[in-house]
Amino acid sequence: MDYSKLCNAMLDSNEKIRYVGVYNSFSGDVYEKMQNVTVRHFDKDQTKKSMTQAIMRWKTRKHFSAEIGEPEYAMTRYEKVNRITMACGKDGLLMFSTEIDVHLCDIIEDVLKMVKEHVGKSDEGDGSRNIRS
Repeated sequence: MDYSKLCNAMLDSNEKIRYVGVYNSFSGDVYEKMQNVTVRHFDKDQTKKSMTQAIMRWKTRKHFSAEIGEPEYAMTRYEKVNRITMACGKDGLLMFSTEIDVHLCDIIEDVLKMVKEHVGKSDEGDGSRNIRS
């Protein structure tokens, strides 16, 4: 999957999306992009630590999937940003943040569609596998 294209598509879709990052559990790589005029709240090390914590929380959510279904997304509102995490294909965890003054439901629905579209183009018969669920 071309995470760079997904990150660009998300940032282009809505100027209120501040940051987009994808952690690839197969390779351990983190792909990230920000809106050009956005000031960082976290430095690179803080971002990596935050992403690691998000991965652990996502794995915890997946423990209950047999009883209540697969998690679709998780959302947290902070004083300065909203942060959303969701699965991104077989091996990815997507984390993005928005400005506070947005209607999150619309953005989340748009992002879910974009992820589905990008995953559909790349996961079909590519031979990838999820080794760290």
